[in-house]
Amino acid sequence: MLVTTNLLFAQNQILGVVKDSLNLPIKDVIVRFYTPNDSITHVTNSSGVYRFNLSKSEDVTIRYSMLGYEAQEKKYKIDITQKSFVLPDIILNKVAFRIEDVSVTRVIPMILNGDTIQYNFGAFTFRKQTLLEDGLKKIPGFHISRDGSVYYNGNQIKKVKVNNNEFFGGDIITATKNLPVDYINNIQLIELQTTSQGGETGIADFQEKEKLLNINLKEDKKILHFGQFTIGAGTNSRYLGSFGFNRFNDGNELSILGSFNNTNTNLFSYGDIVGGKRSANNLEMSEFIDPIDGINTTSSVGINLANRVGKNSRLTTSYNYIKKNTITSGYSEMRSSYIGNTISKSENYDQDQTDDNQRFKVLFDGKLENADILKVEGNLTFNTKSVINNKESVLSNFQKVNKGIIQDSAKHNIPTVDIDVLYSKYFKKKDRKLVGKFNSRSNSLKNKQFVRENYSVYSKNVIDYTDELNHQFINHNNNNASSNLSLSFVEPFLNNSLFEFKYELDYNKINARRYVYNWMKEDEMNIIDSLTMDYGYKFRSNKIGVIYQFAPSKRLKFNIGFAVQPIKMSGDLGYDTLNYNYENINLIPTTNFSYKLSNNVDFQISYKGRNNQPSFYQIAPVLNNTNSRNIVLGNPELKAELAHGIVTTFRAFLPVKMQYLETNFSYNLIKDKIVTDKRPVENSTIQKTTFRNANGYYDWKWNYIFNTPFENDNWMLDLNGGVDYYNNISFIEDRERTTKQLIFNQSIQLKYSFNNYLESIFNTNYSLNNASYDIPYRTKINVETLFLGLGAKGYVKDNYSLGFEMSQRYNDGYISKFMNVNQTMMNAFMEYTFLQNRTALLRLQVYDLFDQNKQMGIYSEYIGNDVFEERKNRLGRYFMLSLNIRMQK
Repeated sequence: MLVTTNLLFAQNQILGVVKDSLNLPIKDVIVRFYTPNDSITHVTNSSGVYRFNLSKSEDVTIRYSMLGYEAQEKKYKIDITQKSFVLPDIILNKVAFRIEDVSVTRVIPMILNGDTIQYNFGAFTFRKQTLLEDGLKKIPGFHISRDGSVYYNGNQIKKVKVNNNEFFGGDIITATKNLPVDYINNIQLIELQTTSQGGETGIADFQEKEKLLNINLKEDKKILHFGQFTIGAGTNSRYLGSFGFNRFNDGNELSILGSFNNTNTNLFSYGDIVGGKRSANNLEMSEFIDPIDGINTTSSVGINLANRVGKNSRLTTSYNYIKKNTITSGYSEMRSSYIGNTISKSENYDQDQTDDNQRFKVLFDGKLENADILKVEGNLTFNTKSVINNKESVLSNFQKVNKGIIQDSAKHNIPTVDIDVLYSKYFKKKDRKLVGKFNSRSNSLKNKQFVRENYSVYSKNVIDYTDELNHQFINHNNNNASSNLSLSFVEPFLNNSLFEFKYELDYNKINARRYVYNWMKEDEMNIIDSLTMDYGYKFRSNKIGVIYQFAPSKRLKFNIGFAVQPIKMSGDLGYDTLNYNYENINLIPTTNFSYKLSNNVDFQISYKGRNNQPSFYQIAPVLNNTNSRNIVLGNPELKAELAHGIVTTFRAFLPVKMQYLETNFSYNLIKDKIVTDKRPVENSTIQKTTFRNANGYYDWKWNYIFNTPFENDNWMLDLNGGVDYYNNISFIEDRERTTKQLIFNQSIQLKYSFNNYLESIFNTNYSLNNASYDIPYRTKINVETLFLGLGAKGYVKDNYSLGFEMSQRYNDGYISKFMNVNQTMMNAFMEYTFLQNRTALLRLQVYDLFDQNKQMGIYSEYIGNDVFEERKNRLGRYFMLSLNIRMQK
């Protein structure tokens, strides 16, 4: 084989690269260079590169070897009349060696490739029949909460693919609760930096990130048939059941799933989209306790069908139905401080809410014959909700006391149509892109609400009762239509630069009709003109921008951009000639700098500006006294907020040792922040709230994450901590007030596993919430929470296992005494597996053995002149016996 090249290196130098099967460079490969008269040995550097010098033309043999990889030997005929030589890349494949009857396999557990982190399951030890949900708990940085949610280093993962194909509509809980780890080769955490999963939307937005989990199956497991059936019953009328059948054929898919339970358990979520932002307290024992308020009774069923269309396209259709009933009871206290007047409120309440959701989805994801990309997704959703509230309230100030019984019920229907289209034009010229995206969303809200308030009002000095009644029927019809269109063209410039030219149009239109009737008598209703609303609102934004990107090397990337964004907001009342209009032009710069200090260490800093429009609730210019003690009036003259955000990230990896370090700092400054403007009504406990724009709001956040094994791979340490600071602005009686809030959080998690006999975890979390006010006098609140948790699972022979989870929570510093409650919680279980391949599991468990979780739904908010603290009910003690049978082929 004669190898020649025109690339210029050192005189008479031979150069080559060694890579693995993932096309990643391999460091420390031994490269031996043999000639008829000599031999030389070199080792590849961190880029997988090796070099030799040769003084004359010869036949040479080169041998490549490294423990854990199959050695290769190549022969070349070198012609020294050529100035330099680049040999073809060498690909080494992993292999197991047998030395003295002992198999030794070296599998790198963690691989970093750009913004993708890969964990090879061959480097971990799992028990047979382990599901992905339990397998992820052994991998650094992963945490699974009791409701099935998946977190990686504090970020909730909402999307999943299998072999780069969407799996059951992207539902991650379906994947984690059904796929066995025996079928999985590796998992990849892919950081999506644009709203498109393919990253074909132009220059990446480094402040819009989320993680996608891609599961790569073993070559002989790409055709799967698996299913499961679960049934369980327990004390306190608790029950659990589910069924599922899945067929997966490397892109073609059929899934039928169903579940029913009243144990606050998610058996699948149907890809529910709820942000993917970092959770500050995801280590707060969420594996030990129930993080959901109320008692939920859920029934759900779904079907998902996906088929390949041609070679590179896929059509997915799905339908799902979820019915959820939530019964919540709670108690709250709120203190609103004004100059010379403090209004206190205590409230007991019960809520019964039922949600019916149906969703039809169609997704076409294709690569056309000319290599253009087309994605079309349509969703049709029907939501029906009914809510019944019963409350007992007591409000008081220095002069008055109000005791009230409030009952309200509401039922609304919301059909929604949502369409997304993406088209990316392919060009032969590298890095040239033309991408168009369109989104249209329309929904219609029909809401019927009955409110009955009966207050007894009296003076503290004189017992003289006055009854104040507020009985209303509200008929609300709301039509909302929004559209977004964006066009992006990226053009290479010179050797290392790109220009992106972008246009974006946003349009939002709301037509709202709200009719309020007085129904003091059951058979008689009279319309209240002063509370009735017929309001139309429009928001339009055109943004034109350009971004320049400079990347002189693979290590350095820099971009800077500028956009001009004219916005227009208008509103009008149907029964009035008065119109509200606001127009403005925002100048929005963006910039990003990223630098790789090495293959495993990188740093990023970025700046971005954005607009936030006011909500309809904030701009509707009609009184809303549905809650007669808190009257709300929107402000149609509100401006849109302009937010400036800076984000920095530093990351370091040591893949061979599975060590990962990340630290982030962000700063946000918001101009024309939409804030509340409150005032009391004289000689009463009634408050009025409206909204206005204000300057002075900012926040900053810092956090870090560190994962590492120590001693050996049986020990795993996760550290997670951060500080958040908020400078909140509000107006009290036309005076600007500031609330400064500092939140500190530190978590430590230690995992230990001993072969296939023991798995254990120790958790501790400390949080501090410090808030200070300047109204009407300086006040400080200092809330501290400490969590300690310990869990273990032991295996007896192959068929029996025992486990427990125990946690202790300490609360201190809340204003209300009912919040400063300490909680001890313990769960325990026994499991027995049987049938062939242990596909059946019988489980006896006790949840919340000491019955102390019932009232631990704690929530607090300190802002403006309000101190609000609340405690809700949660799931309490029960015993349950359940049977699970799995089928896999």
